[in-house]
Amino acid sequence: MLKYMFWAISNIMRISTDAKGLILGQGFRDQRLEGILRASGTGRLMRVVFEREMGEKYLRKLTTTIAAVLVILPILLLSAPASAAPPARDKWTVMVYLDADNSLEMFGEMNLQMLESVGSSRDVNFVVLIDTYSGPASLLYVKKGISDVIADWGEVNMGDPATMSAFIKDAKKAAPAEKYCFISWDHGAGWRGLNWDDSSEEQTGTPQFIDMNELRQAVVDGGVAFDVFAFDQCLMAQPEVAYEMTGYAKYLVFSEETIYGQGFPYDMIAADLEANSIMSGLELSKLIVQDFGKYYDSFAWANDWTISAYDMTAIGSLTASVKHLACAQLNALSTYRSQFKNDLSNTPGYYYPYYSDLKVYATNVYNDKAIGDKDVKLAAGEVISAVNAGVVTTMNSKHNHDSTGLSIYFPSYRSSYLGLKPAYEQVPFAIDTGWLVWLQAFCSNK
Repeated sequence: MLKYMFWAISNIMRISTDAKGLILGQGFRDQRLEGILRASGTGRLMRVVFEREMGEKYLRKLTTTIAAVLVILPILLLSAPASAAPPARDKWTVMVYLDADNSLEMFGEMNLQMLESVGSSRDVNFVVLIDTYSGPASLLYVKKGISDVIADWGEVNMGDPATMSAFIKDAKKAAPAEKYCFISWDHGAGWRGLNWDDSSEEQTGTPQFIDMNELRQAVVDGGVAFDVFAFDQCLMAQPEVAYEMTGYAKYLVFSEETIYGQGFPYDMIAADLEANSIMSGLELSKLIVQDFGKYYDSFAWANDWTISAYDMTAIGSLTASVKHLACAQLNALSTYRSQFKNDLSNTPGYYYPYYSDLKVYATNVYNDKAIGDKDVKLAAGEVISAVNAGVVTTMNSKHNHDSTGLSIYFPSYRSSYLGLKPAYEQVPFAIDTGWLVWLQAFCSNK
């Protein structure tokens, strides 16, 4: 439509230029006609008459064209594409996937109330999908005091990756922003899964949760590359989990240990984000860690927790270093099996004892004077460097003072490995790094 507006304006300019030339006596554009009139001896008289008539003709044409443009111009302007003036977007949208359709229902409602004590602001949006055991799911826009219901979703399976991806799409549509944060809320078990839905389990007769392949599917189908992806869930700080977020998160926030039912301090996080809404993804990831630490430090009973933020630009070097360590240890296993077992026994474990702090184990191997294999030492050093590069901050209770931000699946006996072997064989990180092959050999007890 804009090309017609430019055409009309250019015609006004052309016609006005021609009329100006005649009115001011600047002569004919056709010099051959002027020569004929002069030769007949009547050139001057006819020229004056002709100029007056042509001037009047051009003025009439100019007046008609201007009138037409004045009529059509407002229509053309109204029909101009919206991209010509893009609407301003908010600074942050925080999406909370609140799966309380299980034993955590009470805490889910409590955390929503914490968010509502602050509410969204001009620059920061909080959009929540909450599903409880006692009722259907609702998509909410969080406001101070009470939330607006964007849509009633009915009974949904929060353990279905399609539900998570649909939430991502709808939340982005409801509250577009410059930066996005996603918080996954529920039970967690590290690479073993997250987001259990009890109502759906009762309906189907089988556990309903999201495994590592489904987590990847959910974020890919959701189509948002998050500035921060946080897990308000137990035991999720693992390379097996981080690997699935490659390309879809800049920073992760998660815990090596279990997280208390009270979860994240949502009121503190919301207030601090709104007080500085221009913060980056790195700053928000650190903020969540700091507020989490402050919150649980205030309780004398909270003595067993960890929280860390991870920079996803380091996931490539972490993957490569673990792959090198798995291969080097496998080649040296017949010589140093007992040393590897001893180094593992001196490594912090967590709620599941087969989840072990990755950097501490690598440090034990690196410092173990009984291990003389240079390739094993080199690989262990690479793991230490890769963890240091990725973990941007960590806070721990006194009980977990030696935790460094990432754990890895590391059972020490055949019996503890065999029970989870079928599930771990489906974990992409375990396959791609050769950690699966290493564990199969290490846990054989031969």
